Amino acid sequence: MDDDLIEWAHLLALHALDDDDRSKLEARLAGADETTRAEFDTAVRLAHETMAAASSLVAATPPASLRHDLLRRVSGDEVSKRRANKRRWRMAIASAAAAAALLVGGIVIGSEFTQTPPTMPVAAQILDAPDMQSSSAEIPGGGTATAMYSREANAAMLVMNGVTPPRPDTVYQMWLVRGDQQTPAGTMSPGQVAPTTTAVLENIDGATQLGFTVEPSGGSTQPTGDMFASLPLI
Repeated sequence: MDDDLIEWAHLLALHALDDDDRSKLEARLAGADETTRAEFDTAVRLAHETMAAASSLVAATPPASLRHDLLRRVSGDEVSKRRANKRRWRMAIASAAAAAALLVGGIVIGSEFTQTPPTMPVAAQILDAPDMQSSSAEIPGGGTATAMYSREANAAMLVMNGVTPPRPDTVYQMWLVRGDQQTPAGTMSPGQVAPTTTAVLENIDGATQLGFTVEPSGGSTQPTGDMFASLPLI
């Protein structure tokens, strides 16, 4: 599916289409093949789930500055500007959702998984970075994972929705893949995988992929099995 149709999918998920735009979209989908329509539906669902991750985690009142920034990003004026720069608009909205979740209820992953809320600068840097990008994938066994990342910020934000926790005495371990090297990027125990799980991964410099494996409790220095899912970071 081309970038233009992905843009339409995200705008639809954000209820940012007027009646005329919606009619044009319906006409385009009516003429598309079955595979394209299925990919479009998946893109809409993933966008919904990313926004839902933010909503479900914002249990506290966010800072006034964050509220103002989010409102500015989803205002009509901002929509019109983003349509002139489709890629930036799409990533900014996804990152705004993830940043809202992370700033009030997220977790930071460095060398290991912790319960420490991320600092404002990390989320803000990813949110405002001119090279911000997004990557999503379905997880075998159910659920989805979405990463918003920036080379300039040297960090990524991860949102996982509906992912089944690992079996007892095992963990999900993340790996930053750089060529033939896999660097440990944190673990998630069964109790740390919630219906919505968010994380910040720092020091992603040079990584082209974020992979996931099942490892023994405590994690491993190198993957002991095949990666069951991965997100491109390119």
